[in-house]
Amino acid sequence: MNHFLYPKTYRTPVWQRLLITGFGLFFCFLSTMLLTTAFGGAESLIPFGLFFLLLGLLLPIFVLSTKLVLYEDKIEQAHLFSSRALYRHEILGYRRRIVKNATMIDLLPHRPEQKKITVSRQYVDDAQFIEWLNGLRNLDEIDELAAAKEIEQDVSLGATPEERTARIKRWRQMLNVVTYSYFAVIILLFFMPASKSILIICLMAGPLICIGLLAYSRHFTIIELDKASLLRKLNLQPLLMFSSVAFYPVLLGIRPGLASLPLHWQKPLVLALVCGILLTLFVINFSRGAKITWAGIFAILPPLVVYAGGVSVLLNAELDHKESTSYRLTVIGKHMTTGKGAANYLDVSSSDAEYPGDTSFKVSRELYDSMQQGGHICAKIHPGAFSMAWENVVPCENNQ
Repeated sequence: MNHFLYPKTYRTPVWQRLLITGFGLFFCFLSTMLLTTAFGGAESLIPFGLFFLLLGLLLPIFVLSTKLVLYEDKIEQAHLFSSRALYRHEILGYRRRIVKNATMIDLLPHRPEQKKITVSRQYVDDAQFIEWLNGLRNLDEIDELAAAKEIEQDVSLGATPEERTARIKRWRQMLNVVTYSYFAVIILLFFMPASKSILIICLMAGPLICIGLLAYSRHFTIIELDKASLLRKLNLQPLLMFSSVAFYPVLLGIRPGLASLPLHWQKPLVLALVCGILLTLFVINFSRGAKITWAGIFAILPPLVVYAGGVSVLLNAELDHKESTSYRLTVIGKHMTTGKGAANYLDVSSSDAEYPGDTSFKVSRELYDSMQQGGHICAKIHPGAFSMAWENVVPCENNQ
């Protein structure tokens, strides 16, 4: 590294400094306008004027004070409110990561009480920085070699190291195909006139498949987020996430008649939280030898809560065979919405003071077209298989 001159200072590119400084000047000008108006009698504008003044001053100072200084034996990073340094002997190694198509390098210290230094894309392609970095341990390469060695030594995967490596690679490819195929099938079934029972079974299958594979083999993982574990094991988290996303159209009621939301939200919410936590505990129980972290737990808990809530809503109506109470409603209006959430609505009223249901319904296009203002429609209140009352609307029979 001696053919390079030290120290070398890296700063934000000139065009970014000019752009952010320009924004700062604009906010200062806006602040002046607001404060002038405020002192003229509109006192309520004073907080906004002071806020934009502070923002206008801090932006240029922040961008101009940000720098990275490279010494032969250390690296130093400075911002407006902080400055820290790491000597080469204090650095355990470095890792690369991609953030929005930009390469970032994390310099990790030996001691946990020290903070890592993250170097952004604008520096990682610099020849002097690359030369300085080459003397440090590449933790990504170390993890990849360790994972490859562990797979090659796992006799349960095959007779030879080559066969074991090939099997894991083949499993990984198959898992990717299954993950994206599952999501494609769900979307296809959702927008096609497919059997409601088939769609419900497919919607419920995703997380159950994940937990089943996790219980079947230690080569699968859901809750681990560290790169070393994901190199050795097959990651089921994308399939779990897709299974959760598939329930959002259900809960938003995009397909009328598929899911009937309970009339009251408290019990479904509690049920979703409890069942989501139980499913998370199942995942932890079957994650043999996995490194369990709070970050990993909170990564899978939300999708499992959504999944549990969606399943409970679907089954609450699908398994409900109890007697319902019917109410005759009068259509007082109808309207359609456009855009991504396009739907058809009937607005209704009831002469029965004890009617506990809704007064606006998202309905199919056929039912929407058949109803006119002043017409009648019947709402049925069902007790629910899980004692969560739900409602659906149907055309009234002649005797109703």
